[in-house]
Amino acid sequence: MLTRLVIALSLLAPVTALALDAPASIHCAAAPAPLGTQLTVVAPQIAVNGLPMAIVAARSPLAPTDFLRFYTSAWTAPDGHPVYIRYPLGPWQVVAHRQGACFYTVQVRAAGSGSSALIGISTPTGRTNQPTLLDVTAPGDARVLTHMVSEDGGKLGNTWLLYSGNPPAAVARFYARALPAQGWTRVASRNVPGQHDVNAAMYQKGTSNLGLVVQPLRAGTAITVTVESH
Repeated sequence: MLTRLVIALSLLAPVTALALDAPASIHCAAAPAPLGTQLTVVAPQIAVNGLPMAIVAARSPLAPTDFLRFYTSAWTAPDGHPVYIRYPLGPWQVVAHRQGACFYTVQVRAAGSGSSALIGISTPTGRTNQPTLLDVTAPGDARVLTHMVSEDGGKLGNTWLLYSGNPPAAVARFYARALPAQGWTRVASRNVPGQHDVNAAMYQKGTSNLGLVVQPLRAGTAITVTVESH
């Protein structure tokens, strides 16, 4: 199950880079991407924590370190001062940059001899009346890190990224018990190839689908829950 994301994509190719334009609701400059990068629309509409956001998936022949270096160079002031932060996020390396009210993130990881990345533009200083709510089951200590609301072809989607201090095995056992008790039927469950400590599962209830990914994060577990309904 793919998370549905809204973007406005421009495949303009100046000498130095491609460009990802923000959607009309976000008044931000385009985000660059290295030449040779393949940009793919993931889906047509998203709000993240109630805020408009543009995201594309990117594939590049560059290694992750070189892909990130493109952005750290682009987001370094003339005096050499970095105007960005870098941090790890599970298997990803992330570089983030703020310009006025606009926030840019690039998260990248190795894919074969090149890189796989997600590039996003958002306006975190915008005001929203949509609170971050959790209306799916979760371990008692879980807290919401991100909530995305999406719509695609008549399908309504909600995606939550949660953090729990419990180990991944305990979280997986929790969902294996709790979701069937709420009427969800498990139709698939497997460890992600090459990542034996990451478990992905799919559940169904009526016309709704639920995707679940459980993976280690710091001293606990990252949980991604996506619910799609017609």
